[in-house]
Amino acid sequence: MTTADSQEKLKEEAKALSERLEKLIRDEDPQARMIRSLCVYAGLLTETLMEYEEPDVVMEQAFHRIADLLHSDPSEGDAPEPLLPLAYDIDHDTELGRHMARNVAQKLPKGLDDVHEIAIALVIGNFPLWEKEDFGRDRLLRMLIETVITALTFEMATQDFCDLLIEDFIADERSVSEGIIALAAVAGHLFEIARHSAPLPDDAELQFTNVMVRESLRHGTPGVKNWGVLAAANDAPIDDIPEYIKILKPQIDEFFVLIGMEDALGQAVAVAKAVGRMVAVITVEDVGQIHPSIAKSLAKTGMILGMRHHGGAQKISNDDGGAE
Repeated sequence: MTTADSQEKLKEEAKALSERLEKLIRDEDPQARMIRSLCVYAGLLTETLMEYEEPDVVMEQAFHRIADLLHSDPSEGDAPEPLLPLAYDIDHDTELGRHMARNVAQKLPKGLDDVHEIAIALVIGNFPLWEKEDFGRDRLLRMLIETVITALTFEMATQDFCDLLIEDFIADERSVSEGIIALAAVAGHLFEIARHSAPLPDDAELQFTNVMVRESLRHGTPGVKNWGVLAAANDAPIDDIPEYIKILKPQIDEFFVLIGMEDALGQAVAVAKAVGRMVAVITVEDVGQIHPSIAKSLAKTGMILGMRHHGGAQKISNDDGGAE
């Protein structure tokens, strides 16, 4: 394929992606459509970054390149960008972008390298259009940067927490079932901290649970998709929940400090993704082999118990010097 043919193929796929996005994102509010589209573009970029040994370096190069092409720097300020969606909504739309990136990569000669170029082209093409609707490109650029960083952090955290659970918890003569309950309890505990620190929508708990559901489905977990119909795991070790949180949460807190993720809901979502992936690991791969319905019930039960033990677990963490 010649260079000209390759460029034409990239333009075709970029146009096809843009058209598909218009069909998928049908919010009536222009601001909602813009923000969701931006999150999908961030997901496209995030998926391409995961291909590199040093994704943070490539990410920074991409941001500088986009800023140069837009002739703009990101807006400044220490406070989080108020237009950014809640963490579970960012996860939903960036994962949609990552999924689209993987599909498109199969059609292109250079795979995700070509997708990287498409993602940048879509950003460069849309930001000036959104600017005409009173969204400053400096603010848009900052939101793109923060969203990519969040999506990349979610993926890094998910991998790290799964490794933590397998190597430091399950390997310490604990069962896989205990591991799922323990990690889900930390997720529920963090969600409850988020709910107490800032008002959340009425459906926040459902959307939070769906983070686990989507991640498990994404990695091949079979069976029911609606975890709400699952019965609680009656033999769950309720009295052990504070101990589980005490064991796992300090190391999880340390990761968030190192990575710079301060948003409590973002932390909860990151752990919930790890729970969903672990459900897939133990039901799809040869690690403990638990029936899917049981693994899902354990995760759901652990999350609920973690929420209920929020007060006690918070005291345990503070007594140990854990970060809240």
